[in-house]
Amino acid sequence: MKKIKKFYKEHRVFTILMAVVIVCVILIVTVLIQCFYVGNGNDKYGNRLEGIENYQISESRQNDFEHNQANNDKVKSVDLIITGKIIYITFQFQENVDLVEAESIALKSLEEFSEDEQNFYDFNITLKKESTESSDGFIISGAKNKNGSGLKWNNNRQVTDTKTDSSATEKDD
Repeated sequence: MKKIKKFYKEHRVFTILMAVVIVCVILIVTVLIQCFYVGNGNDKYGNRLEGIENYQISESRQNDFEHNQANNDKVKSVDLIITGKIIYITFQFQENVDLVEAESIALKSLEEFSEDEQNFYDFNITLKKESTESSDGFIISGAKNKNGSGLKWNNNRQVTDTKTDSSATEKDD
């Protein structure tokens, strides 16, 4: 004990600074542990999925949706995947379907979901048609937010770029 008192008296400033540093390190480690380990729950979605048990869509209902949509003679296949609060629907269309028809079929498909489900889930719809010799294909995505009223389509239409001939503009000058 006498050695500690002697060391403290000889190195008072050093001892006080080391005590402050040790307290700071302990506080920093505690905060980091709380932020990164204690704060993380087991659910990767946190509390974002609260209430999802009230709007569960069963596997049989998903299969019925896919079957009902595939019964349309303009639709080749339909895939429905539910991840959290997002429903992903992918339509593959026949060669004789144009983009406007495909969009209307996708919009009509949302009617199979109740109003409550449409107000709970976000929808992400992808429309695909392979190009053939007689028609151009397309891939277009649309989304419906749970708070939105309809589908919003992305704008990936083909744009033709018209290039002007640089020699023709030079002659005009």
